[in-house]
Amino acid sequence: MLAARALVPREERAAASRAIAERLESLPAWMGARTVALYAAMGAEVDTAELARRALSAGKRVVWPRLATSGPAMEFAACASTDLVMGPTRALEPPHSAPPFPIDTIDLVVVPGVAFDARGGRLGRGRGHYDATLAQFPRGTFRVGLAFESQIIAAVPSEPHDERLDAVATEARVLPAGDGHGAGPG
Repeated sequence: MLAARALVPREERAAASRAIAERLESLPAWMGARTVALYAAMGAEVDTAELARRALSAGKRVVWPRLATSGPAMEFAACASTDLVMGPTRALEPPHSAPPFPIDTIDLVVVPGVAFDARGGRLGRGRGHYDATLAQFPRGTFRVGLAFESQIIAAVPSEPHDERLDAVATEARVLPAGDGHGAGPG
């Protein structure tokens, strides 16, 4: 999946990322969110730069994940996307000078992945950071994956520690799972 995604020309990925931003922006959960957690794209992941721009222009607060000092879960901090620094996993993250942001005040969390299914299943990179982090969010936090349509598969393998999403947004559609731990497809 990673290799196939990387073969898609940059211009096509950019256009698809903009279409995904439009789909996500039309969801009631996005419209009602005051604070959104985004990720900085690694490699050929769905780019969140347009989402960050739209969130800020709508008056939303944007927070970004970074590895916590202990355990697999991540913490979030607010900073400008231009202030993100390279973290230990080669992902851009807030600098340590940005204070942690309370996870219980985040209304919507956007997550990347390698593959997704229509039940809200997500296959990540195998380190467990997002599963550990999603498990800490309070019920009602809307959890949405961003994917190119080519990343949607029939069924993602699932283990007991895997956290389901409320929806997956692609350039072609939004798949509302509705059986995740968050607020539902709302």
